[in-house]
Amino acid sequence: MNGFILVDKPKGITSFSVCNKIRKNLNLDKTGHNGTLDPNATGLMVIGCNKALKLMKLINEHNKEYIATIIFGKTSVTLDTDGNVSDGKYNEFDYNSLLNAINKLKDEEYQLPPMTSAIKINGKKLYEYQKKGIEVEVEKRKIKINDIELIEYNKELKECIIRLNVSKGFYVRSFARDLGLLLNSDAIIKELRRTKIENLDIKDSKELDSITKDDIIPIDKFFDFPRVEVDDYIAKLVKNGITLDNRQTTIKGVFFVINKCDIIAVYEQIEENKYKPILIL
Repeated sequence: MNGFILVDKPKGITSFSVCNKIRKNLNLDKTGHNGTLDPNATGLMVIGCNKALKLMKLINEHNKEYIATIIFGKTSVTLDTDGNVSDGKYNEFDYNSLLNAINKLKDEEYQLPPMTSAIKINGKKLYEYQKKGIEVEVEKRKIKINDIELIEYNKELKECIIRLNVSKGFYVRSFARDLGLLLNSDAIIKELRRTKIENLDIKDSKELDSITKDDIIPIDKFFDFPRVEVDDYIAKLVKNGITLDNRQTTIKGVFFVINKCDIIAVYEQIEENKYKPILIL
């Protein structure tokens, strides 16, 4: 019961509710996810189950891919259709102008998060300030667009569909806003679907209502980490959280610790020739 589930989040439900439903349906102690999808967004979520939750940080660092439908000439406080949508500024543009604006944003290294995000400033989340009408200074965050593709542009509907492969911390809603600004128009997200998390693909996920215990992927099947075999003496120390050094391994990064063919812990490198446990099983 310690492992991960790939779920295709449906529309109209929060990421927290997805975790809660899986926890209750499968009678798990704990569940958590790899990154929030807004209620009206759909797509791939990785749900950590029980002890595997301690390894979620390894997934959170991964690149993600989205398919976004952006509509121009509309405004919303949330930068998507979750908020109160109203007519906004629209300046007619052609396909090439849109493509040029997209290519310009591809090289951007910093992005201003939306005010309705869960980023914390002075212990409070941005959306908490926004709800109370309190203005706070928000710093731009370093991001990277690894790949981008304009899939479709419908000039009549004032919509485009874009595929984005992006780094951790990237907000597609902010991208829509910034794309609109370059085209002298307002723009918000109409539809959003997450299709990949690093090498994990939406096609390997399950629909929420069909998930069973058999869909839990064990930790050693989910991660292809190197393995370090230890004897019984070191195994006892590992189970007490000992720090390992170059007497046990010189592996850089994350690895499984094995004793008698069983995985007993997951360790990570914290400095040269020094390793500490992330998870003890």
